[in-house]
Amino acid sequence: MLSDEQRAALAPQIRLIEAGPGAGKTRAVVARFRERVAEGQCVALLSFTNAAVDVARSRCRDNPAVVDPPNFVGTFDQFFHRYVLTPDTRRRLSITPKYLSSWDDLPENLALVRPPSGGAGIPLSQFIRDDNGRWVVAENRLGWRSRTTWNKWSRSIRAGINQAGTQRITSLYDRHVFDTNESRARALTLLTQHNSLWLSRLSYRFSEIIVDEFQDCDKLEHALLDVLRAAGIHVVTVADPDQAIYEFRQSTSGLYEEYRASIRDDEITRLTVCYRSSPQICALATALRIVGQQPITAQPDRDGDSDVVYVVVGTGQRAGSTALEIVRRYGIPARQVRVIAHGRSAARALIRAGNQPPGGTSQMERLLVAIAELRSGVDPRGRLRALARAESYVIDQFSWPDDQTPDTRSEQLDMLGLRPEHLRVLISTIRDASQDWTDKSKCAEDVRKLVRHFAEGLPLSLHPQFKRRTVVNDKLWNFWTSRIGGMITVTDADTVRWTHIHGVKGDEFDAVVLAISDPIRGQPHVLDDWHNDRNSELRRVLYVGASRARKMLVLVIPPNRRDQLTHLLSTSGVKHEVTVAM
Repeated sequence: MLSDEQRAALAPQIRLIEAGPGAGKTRAVVARFRERVAEGQCVALLSFTNAAVDVARSRCRDNPAVVDPPNFVGTFDQFFHRYVLTPDTRRRLSITPKYLSSWDDLPENLALVRPPSGGAGIPLSQFIRDDNGRWVVAENRLGWRSRTTWNKWSRSIRAGINQAGTQRITSLYDRHVFDTNESRARALTLLTQHNSLWLSRLSYRFSEIIVDEFQDCDKLEHALLDVLRAAGIHVVTVADPDQAIYEFRQSTSGLYEEYRASIRDDEITRLTVCYRSSPQICALATALRIVGQQPITAQPDRDGDSDVVYVVVGTGQRAGSTALEIVRRYGIPARQVRVIAHGRSAARALIRAGNQPPGGTSQMERLLVAIAELRSGVDPRGRLRALARAESYVIDQFSWPDDQTPDTRSEQLDMLGLRPEHLRVLISTIRDASQDWTDKSKCAEDVRKLVRHFAEGLPLSLHPQFKRRTVVNDKLWNFWTSRIGGMITVTDADTVRWTHIHGVKGDEFDAVVLAISDPIRGQPHVLDDWHNDRNSELRRVLYVGASRARKMLVLVIPPNRRDQLTHLLSTSGVKHEVTVAM
């Protein structure tokens, strides 16, 4: 049963559905999709993640035929691959392109650009095209480890890295291996050609295209939708503008506001009732909102919610223990608790101590960081990232022929005659063995033995320097021992999961412990942005984190920011209770 707000989103003239957190936008969007299909229209429903697509498909299980051709339910990129770039490439060259979400998905020998002397490298994903069409390292986007490596190099080495990056990306494109940005750019070129065959086919086939998570669209994605709209396709966008938290992709709320201003009022509808969160969490989300134009109101007659937002003053595991003790009072199971922060390290620090990785050139660092994450209680998405890093380490220990270097992980596995589950079993075995690592020699010995056993009978041999690649130095061992200490739990049996806020976007949990940590030196503090009513990514990230909570929210704040936070909560009408971590 749709609410009045959700039903209004079905009106034919609607072009923008602006939805607050927990407002049932997926329900409304799927209902619109199904209604248009029932009317005999051909419709595409696009989102930006496979998880969101799976949810939309699950809402159509009672009538699965609606998601089949000629309709389309899939990701934004799958749509343009299927209907534009792939058929064009096959038609011209009889070649099927290979698509990667990022160059980070390449094998490590391709994903990293190293100097001739070897050692640490710069991820290929950190290169951008300059005004001259060359690919150069985007220095302002480098993570701390890559930035440290980059700053150590001389000007000539940096120039060589940029040249090598340009050559590698050009070579990948020549082999029709495309990352997300390039595939979108090429699709736009094909659609804007005079008398474009692919645009005419799309406009003939689809009468309406619905795009979810529109607030995250960058200029290139806006341009693609503009072309479809100009061709006569009715484009409906769905967005919570205050969840635009990907400015590194040049996706800003300014783009969205300009788009919204171009649409008539009668073509916009808003979902403002939150069916997810308690009244106090809704009040906090409303206070943090700055682009959205309506307050967020909680569903009436909710039961089991905390009637305050909790504030814990302190840092580290002491503050984390205090916050989780508050959660225990509500009897919320660990699987419904998430500890989050803007950065992963700040979230981890609340429930697990540990040093940062040394950032050296040791290949074992990649493996040990991943195994430490797998043992740390990281959330499911973080576990998948850690598994991918560990598997990458194993794959890279083989001696790959220079003239047959695979472009993708799946091609590497095919050459080895392996399936993904074979790697998963090995990583699980290494993780279990790590329980008995008493010193760095035992660690290296176990990894060496397990990988060698895994490699027996495979068509490629291990790298000639494999033994040297398993050496664990003192800095790396100190990191390992700092990470595998005790961990706070909600109950003795359950481990609390942690991650950064970007990793929980789209999720929801009964209880959220949210750390508001001090910013990186030189950056403003999110509370200053809130106090000054500044529209910033930091503020929108805090909004996303707070609005993940259903029943209770615990904010963890350093002592020096206590008064500022409580003042902001009070002036925003958010009831709160303060506890000092002892």
